[in-house]
Amino acid sequence: MTQAIISLYSGKTPLCMSINANTTAQQLKQQIYETTSIPVEEQVLRISSGHALADQDLNTGDEFISIKLAGRILGGKGGFGSMLRAQGGRMNAQKTTNFEACRDLQGRRIRTVNDAKKLQEELDAIPEREAEKREKLKKKIEEALKEREPKKYLFDDNKFLEDKEDVVESVKSAVGDALKRQKLTHSPVKKAATASTSVSLFDDDITSDEDEDEEEEGEEEDVEEKDEEQEKVDVKGKGKKRSRK
Repeated sequence: MTQAIISLYSGKTPLCMSINANTTAQQLKQQIYETTSIPVEEQVLRISSGHALADQDLNTGDEFISIKLAGRILGGKGGFGSMLRAQGGRMNAQKTTNFEACRDLQGRRIRTVNDAKKLQEELDAIPEREAEKREKLKKKIEEALKEREPKKYLFDDNKFLEDKEDVVESVKSAVGDALKRQKLTHSPVKKAATASTSVSLFDDDITSDEDEDEEEEGEEEDVEEKDEEQEKVDVKGKGKKRSRK
C-alpha cells in the first residue's frame, strides 16, 4: 500500500489516500471526486517536480507520494505576444533624455553634480533677493509717508438739507418767542431791582467818601500833635544849654 498525500487548492486541508500498486491516475481522480466533489475532467494531478500525471501514469513504487491537485483554466484568444512586441517597439522608439543616473569621468553621479550647481546658484542669488526685499520695503515706506490728497465727498441729498434748514429755523423762532415772553413777564421786577441797586450804590459812595474825610482829618490832627511835642522838646533842650553856660 502506498500513501498518497494530495494538496488541494484554495487553502483546503490536504487529503491522505491509500492506493494499490495497480491504481491508475484516473482511479485516483475518481476517489478525489467522491471526497471533494471536484469533477474529474477539471482535475490536473502534478507531482513535486511539476510534471502532470497522465491517466495511466502513476508510479506507486514508493511508500509515500506527494501529489498537487490543480484545476484547468480556459485559454484566451491569443495575441498577447504580438501586443508585447508592439509595446517593445514603442519603447525603443522613445529616446531618453535623462542621464542623471550616469557618471562623469571623476566617477560622480551627474545628478549630484547638477544638485551642487543648483545649490551654488541659490546661494549666489541670496544677496540679490535681499536687495530686492529692501527695495520693496523702501518703496512701501515712501508710499506710506507721501501726503495724499484729501478725498472730496459730494453730498447731494437735497431733502436732508431742506429738513435741516427747517429744523434750524424752527429752533430759532422758538428761542426768540421764549425770550420775548420772558422779557414781558419780568420787566417790572428788573426795573425795581435796578433802582434799588442804583440807590444802594449811591449810598455806598456817600458813606465811603465820609469815611475817607474822617480818616484824613484824624491823620492831620495826629501830625499837628506830633509837631507840637517836637517844639516843646526843642525848647527844653535850648534852656538846658543856656543854664550850663
